Amino acid sequence: MDDQFRVPDGRLTPAPACTRVLSLSGGGYRGLYTARLLARIEESERFGNEGAPIGERFDLIAGTSVGGILAAGLAAGVSARELHAMLAQWGPTIFPKLFGSALRKLFSEKVYSAEPLELAIVACLDGWAGKRLSEIDKPLMLTTVSWSLGELRLLRSRGLAGDDADTCTLLEAARASSAAPAHFPAMLLDGDWHVDGGLAANCPDAHALNQAQRRGVPVRMLSVGTTGVRHRSVPSRLPLRGFAWAQPALALSMEAQERMAQATCARELRERYLHLNSDAGADQDVLRGLDIATPDATAALTRLADQRFEDLLANADESRRLRLIMSDG
Repeated sequence: MDDQFRVPDGRLTPAPACTRVLSLSGGGYRGLYTARLLARIEESERFGNEGAPIGERFDLIAGTSVGGILAAGLAAGVSARELHAMLAQWGPTIFPKLFGSALRKLFSEKVYSAEPLELAIVACLDGWAGKRLSEIDKPLMLTTVSWSLGELRLLRSRGLAGDDADTCTLLEAARASSAAPAHFPAMLLDGDWHVDGGLAANCPDAHALNQAQRRGVPVRMLSVGTTGVRHRSVPSRLPLRGFAWAQPALALSMEAQERMAQATCARELRERYLHLNSDAGADQDVLRGLDIATPDATAALTRLADQRFEDLLANADESRRLRLIMSDG
């Protein structure tokens, strides 16, 4: 069977030369950065794509939270360019300006209604919202967290898990992955409440790698982040007590997990791994929250993504890695 590969339903097909993985991190409205950067790559002849939906260039697509929504859309055959346009359109509706939103996050069950988020997900899925993961042949993995069990759950399609695929719909999976506590209500799956996968795997790279390695062929991975604000070693700015720790502690936990996942994949895959992201830099105040969908935030995310793409083009090593990751052979 050296030259054959057993797909999930048991059939034998010619073995792929490798498994190309696209892994997308969570980050609320900052997912606009992810979609924009992917759209620029999608439209670039430099990487052999020439405008075809970028999801077609990958054998496994994984995502968390907004990255899960984008991953689901790409698995459905939607282009990154279309997903970027839809996020820009729906962002202000999903995250409307609310008076006292900071206090609401501390004391309310949820801040935002789930309906606009669900409508946006339906728009991104282009008719696939009602499809069950157990009916989807494209290998797809979304992360979520079981509230009662307190553990990470990987929601997997038939193309990835075969008979063990999850039976929830693609809409339900995307909602469960993006149900950020204090922002959106939890999602009920299989009799259990689920919340945002970012609580345990905001960067799903390591889990995507584990799933891909089960196919028994070399793995190549493109990982894309969502910018965000990095913590700086300034002791005077450390929160000292109480509620002041709530948001920084969550952000710090997510950042530490992301760095560990990226380090794991970089160590195992070496030149077959590329992580693309940007530091918010001068736009830190504009992009500090996950739910800031203002014109200034949109402009900043677009500018950062465009600059990261230009840096990618100018960096010979990164360009070579990306061509390797996206190539068929």
